[in-house]
Amino acid sequence: MKASHRLRLLLLLPVVTVVLLATVIVLLSLHNIRGHFATSGAAQHADLEVIARMADFSRRINEVHDATIGALRGAMADQLDELQLYRQHRNIVDELEQLDGLVQQLTGSELMISANHNSAHELQEEFRAYRHSVIMATDVIAVDPQVADEFISQAAAHFREFSLYTSIVSGRLAERSQVRTTEQNALVNNALWQVLITGLLSLLLLFSVAFLVARRASTQILQIADALTTLSRSEQQEIPLPQIEAMQHGQGELAGIAGTLLKFRNAIERQRAAEQKAFELAFYDPVTGLPNRRLLAEHLEHALALGQKNNTWTALLLLDLDGFKTINDLHGHRLGDQLLVEVTGRFTAQLQERGTLACLGGDQFVLLLDGLNGNSRDAALQARQLAKELASCLQAPVQLQDITLYISVSIGISMIQQPPELPGQPLQFAEAAMYQAKEEGRGNIRFHDAGIQQRLEERAFMELELRQAAERDELVLYYQPQVGNNDKVDGAEVLLRWQHPQRGLIPPMDFIPLAEETGLIIGIGQWVLEQACAQLAQWQQDPALAELSLAVNVSARQFSEAGFVAQVADILHATGANPHRLKLELTESTLLNNVEDTITRMQELQQLGVQFSLDDFGTGYASLQYLQRLPLDQLKIDRSFVQGLLSGDSDPAIVRAIIAMGQALHLEVIAEGVEERSQQQNLALLGCRHYQGYLFSAPVPLAHFEQWCLQHHNASQPA
Repeated sequence: MKASHRLRLLLLLPVVTVVLLATVIVLLSLHNIRGHFATSGAAQHADLEVIARMADFSRRINEVHDATIGALRGAMADQLDELQLYRQHRNIVDELEQLDGLVQQLTGSELMISANHNSAHELQEEFRAYRHSVIMATDVIAVDPQVADEFISQAAAHFREFSLYTSIVSGRLAERSQVRTTEQNALVNNALWQVLITGLLSLLLLFSVAFLVARRASTQILQIADALTTLSRSEQQEIPLPQIEAMQHGQGELAGIAGTLLKFRNAIERQRAAEQKAFELAFYDPVTGLPNRRLLAEHLEHALALGQKNNTWTALLLLDLDGFKTINDLHGHRLGDQLLVEVTGRFTAQLQERGTLACLGGDQFVLLLDGLNGNSRDAALQARQLAKELASCLQAPVQLQDITLYISVSIGISMIQQPPELPGQPLQFAEAAMYQAKEEGRGNIRFHDAGIQQRLEERAFMELELRQAAERDELVLYYQPQVGNNDKVDGAEVLLRWQHPQRGLIPPMDFIPLAEETGLIIGIGQWVLEQACAQLAQWQQDPALAELSLAVNVSARQFSEAGFVAQVADILHATGANPHRLKLELTESTLLNNVEDTITRMQELQQLGVQFSLDDFGTGYASLQYLQRLPLDQLKIDRSFVQGLLSGDSDPAIVRAIIAMGQALHLEVIAEGVEERSQQQNLALLGCRHYQGYLFSAPVPLAHFEQWCLQHHNASQPA
């Protein structure tokens, strides 16, 4: 052997030794983990088989139960003769014999014994009792259906115990999966450290002795180490390992290690899929995929805690499909499930993540709305509006398997602000309201709180009547005089009243806020402007009334309309009214909402000749800076300050400051709510020259106002 060959062998020997030692350590570690995963995978497979058998048992026992009930109904309705009943009896008995064997397999499984040995015994006892009740029921059904019905009732009681058993086993499966995950992560982490240390030492020696020779091996070892890190830390359902997948197609021990890692990866993925399946069985409805009653209860508890902390309302809407049982009976449960999926899609699209939608099973859905601000009425209005939207999204027919279905939903609403005495009360209240809605017909919405329901119905009825008031000529205008010094009439403020045929004269405070909320104020405000301008045009023909001006209140919503300026111009042109006699009264909130646009709009109207008065001045937040910029003509002192003039508090100082501010800005100042002569005298001493109030006249109809003006006009004429 040449010296160069010996030297090369001497240099490669440590490398080979290190590689062999590292490989042995890695193989031993991976072999240990592989054995653990094989054991765990086998146990997991056994658990899944038990769950599959449980699912098969649940399905078949449901079919037996449905067949028994169907036989009872057929016997009671005289639709089945004795021979048909006997055949059904034999079919049910045969199916129960097969199910008995399946129960023996389930109760003898390791999963069942681990979950709760008593549950296995109880399942056997409950099934035997159920089997006995069903056999007895089908045996006597042809002779005495009433006795059969009693046996079926006993069977139903035992039937409910199966659901408890399923929940216990599902919960135990989730716990066992978590324990297995913890153990596997610990083993993978230990193996990770071993492989990393061995890999680092191998890399250092191989790099110093023969970098080119060891490059491929070290790279593959690092890939294995990265794969172990990914396996131990990744929480994804699927774990991609493309490098390891490519490595397994090679030759040698590293290719085998790669294959082992992929088996580990596959076992972890199967285990996580099983955990996810167990979680879905415990917390989600299997048909719709929505949260079930258990998960809804957790969300409701959290929402009520936040609501109590933030002083907000929580609404629980129970939605029950009308006629769903009939659809199931006519077209089968499969189509019924498809209908539930379609309804879920419509509800989800309509909600757009507003609230938590859950399914209680069957055709009952629950919507949880939390964080509703405002008082009980406003919160109830929000809940009712969303309930209407959900009901409306079902108006379009549903097309399934060439079958057209028309469905509606009855909705019960429970409003909660404080945590209830019992956990299930909110859902019970919503359910009671839902049944009340069903009793009153299809597609109704009802609140559990009778007071809320009554207030909402009264509001809806009043809104409907208000929409019809203009068409029925029920809206009328009243006029309250505005006078100057020596009680000379300057004009009047136009005040809207509602002359209801049954309720009589309704003051504005009872319907103007409703008109604002519903947007009816825009049309009503336009009608008031048209009537006021038409009256101004008519007065221009009478010398005694030609100099009068009219002040018209304009709401913030009406003033902010894009076409308001053009609307006023059209009304002035159509009526021929003198724009200089028209005065628009605006509140501070209207003026300070988007100041720049407000100033532009006021300037455009001022160019037409229209004047502006700032109503209820002193009660808002208008500053001198804004007053200087706004093209105002008049300030109106709020009646609350006028009433306090004689009380000796700060009101006289406030009135004096308002009058001084108006004079400094060259604005006319008028005081409203003047009811006593002493108030007028005090206002005059402070510099106010214009007044409005009951001292002169209450708001009166047009004829009375014109007569009042003519009397004052004649009295002021020289004899």
